Amino acid sequence: MTTPRSVRRRHVFYVCGFDPNGPGRYHRLFGDGAAQQEVFGGAPIQVGPRERRDGQTVGWRVRHGGAADEAVETDYLFPRWDDVVRDHWTRDFWPQLLALLRTSWLYLRTGALWRMYRQSWLVFITLFAPFFLVMSLLPVWLMLLGGLGWLAHAGWSGQALAPPVAVALVCLAVAAWWSYWARRHWHTRWILRGYGFAGRVGSVGVPALDCRLDAMADAVCRQAQANEDDEILVVGHSLGTAMAVSVLARALRQDPGLLGHGPAIGLLTLGHCTPMLSNLPGATGFRAELALLAQAPDLCWIDYTDALDPYSFHAVDPVAVAGLATARAGHPRLLSPRFDRLFEPGPQQREPMNQHEIHQQYLCASRAGDPYDFFAMVAGPLTLAQRLGRGAL
Repeated sequence: MTTPRSVRRRHVFYVCGFDPNGPGRYHRLFGDGAAQQEVFGGAPIQVGPRERRDGQTVGWRVRHGGAADEAVETDYLFPRWDDVVRDHWTRDFWPQLLALLRTSWLYLRTGALWRMYRQSWLVFITLFAPFFLVMSLLPVWLMLLGGLGWLAHAGWSGQALAPPVAVALVCLAVAAWWSYWARRHWHTRWILRGYGFAGRVGSVGVPALDCRLDAMADAVCRQAQANEDDEILVVGHSLGTAMAVSVLARALRQDPGLLGHGPAIGLLTLGHCTPMLSNLPGATGFRAELALLAQAPDLCWIDYTDALDPYSFHAVDPVAVAGLATARAGHPRLLSPRFDRLFEPGPQQREPMNQHEIHQQYLCASRAGDPYDFFAMVAGPLTLAQRLGRGAL
């Protein structure tokens, strides 16, 4: 048995989800999580300041380990597409409602809605929560209109005014409570925007996003060809998992010998929701990218989803579920971080989290001894294949 190669230098290309926040938020999140992981018993991790790199990329340097002869140097890159997100971040209610109805109709008429339900009923409920919210409030507005009609018919006497005013107040209270609860626990407006954007990408496309993905793929190719690293890791989170798939597939198209330049190439997808795209008939390009990665035997692809995460397709193979003939067992390797352990009694027990916080947990520190360790994967001394590939565990 050969000794696993130790990683001394690594490049990470981290592709965030549908988030208008820039790299500052993720730099703080990474730094806080690294410090917390050390408190939990992990190796010391030093996180450097943010630095502007080429084009639309920001990065920071990470040093994992204490002794100089054991330290791992990682260049953690954040290729920006948050400006593209902001261009599609509708703030007004009525345009959001129109986009919701338009996107829901797209998924309904193409059959993508039913396919998503069969793949993950939890994601189905979560993604369509805004639609259900709007539909559930229709009776409230009908009651308000009915009350106003009654008032107009009965005249504006004090006796006639009391019933419709009471109905209106009750309806408004119900609507306000339901909207507050949904926004706090479901983050409905965030879901609504991301859902609409995914529908647009999977139907008519977003040219600005394509340009950005091509630039990311070019950066991956240049870094691999430089042969300066032991590992190059492409990491995607949430809707960014679909973007990470596209980046690596486009890099393989641009350079068919990408996996043979020297650095180990890995793809780490966290909380994937790729079926939001692959289920749409118009997403032929994305399905072709999935197929290309499925045909790459030397690529280590690890996918983490959790049963508690309502925004990801837990234990759903993103290649097989797309109906691709190239799907093969164990590629990607499907794993779970077991977030339920966070709530077990002990000194590191977490308080209950809402759904959005659970979805962000992939990027946070883990309890001591947990097999899932985000910071060991992106900054530690083993490649992704050595740590989690077939035969590693």
